[in-house]
Amino acid sequence: MPSLLFGLLNRLAEILCLALSPALIPFLWRKRYLRSVFFTATDSAGGILLHAASVGEVNAAKPLLAALRAQYPDKMVVVTTTTLNGLKTASSLGVPAHLAVLDLAWLRKLQLQAINPKLIIIVETELWPNLLNQARKRGIGVAFVNARLSEKSLRRYQRIKGLLQALSGSVKTVLAQSEADAERFRRIFDCNVQEAGNLKYALQPPDYDPVALRARYGYKADDFVICLGSSRPGEEELLAGIQPALTAAIPHLKMIVAIRHPQRLGEALAAFPQAALFSKLDENPVPDEAVLLVDTIGHLNEFYALCDLALVGGSFCDFGGHNPLEPAAYAKPVLIGPYHSSCAALVNDLAAREAILVCEPEKLAGAIIALYQSPERRQSLGNNARACVADNAKALERHLGGLRPWLD
Repeated sequence: MPSLLFGLLNRLAEILCLALSPALIPFLWRKRYLRSVFFTATDSAGGILLHAASVGEVNAAKPLLAALRAQYPDKMVVVTTTTLNGLKTASSLGVPAHLAVLDLAWLRKLQLQAINPKLIIIVETELWPNLLNQARKRGIGVAFVNARLSEKSLRRYQRIKGLLQALSGSVKTVLAQSEADAERFRRIFDCNVQEAGNLKYALQPPDYDPVALRARYGYKADDFVICLGSSRPGEEELLAGIQPALTAAIPHLKMIVAIRHPQRLGEALAAFPQAALFSKLDENPVPDEAVLLVDTIGHLNEFYALCDLALVGGSFCDFGGHNPLEPAAYAKPVLIGPYHSSCAALVNDLAAREAILVCEPEKLAGAIIALYQSPERRQSLGNNARACVADNAKALERHLGGLRPWLD
């Protein structure tokens, strides 16, 4: 019955797309998503299709991708992403990368035929029904890596559990971030599900000399630099609102705001109209302005490496939070807001090691000032953070072991 209903819904979607195509095509063109219909593809010749939603998932998969290419040089890896920013990041990794098609039956069929993988590796939680169904029909194995599933998402997926089980005959394994995630996946999939750890722990960020970086960007030794990474709507305003209190308490304060989505630059400039723009800095910038807005993807690690205090964006307003391990790997004291559901396991691990502070938005100014006034506390948080990352770095090895039966 679920399969019959799914077939009927697919047929209805086909009819609607044909009927709405005069409006749909211009809409996708304006959004720069036309390739999600008129797609491009690279024939992997029976290799691997790695699918990641956006920048965060692509970054999490980097160590796995590198290990797969090293251990299986005869298997081509092709990457697809859901978002344009994800595609931009994936395109820099030295593998073919394409925008994933809309989850419509005929588009999934055509793209899978063109890419021709033996195994599909899906990063985190991309449960696309037609992707799973077309993989099942073509006999392509599916593996979820770095998989996570919240209680809220579980309740939503359990409503269509019958459909997911009918479509997921080719799901071979789920390699979950935590045992709690593994248990939730067991309640919707009848396949091998195991805890493998979080691949984000295996990420090896570039090794920077923070003193040289500060000199490169014009920051002085006595500047106290705060970096808000991956900021989301409302968070620039939050930081701007507490800037006067911070400036009064912290001499030589400098703030760096790295916007998660550069197309939001106008909103960020509304909060910081006098800010310098990263995209307009010359070779040897001296940021006289108190705030630097980073409006270009790919430089956040540099600013985490040079800063004195890191704030993890997407967590002070309700966006689920972003990866706190990036600043932690640079031994930085890290503040994160209460809205960190998408990285809760990471935050819990760091908090258990006294390697991160969770802070309510209204208490952010006080928390920053207190850390400024306690260099010992900052150093302790940073050292604990780096140690936590190092101790959990075996996730890559466990993932490779879990994938090996379907690759050998």
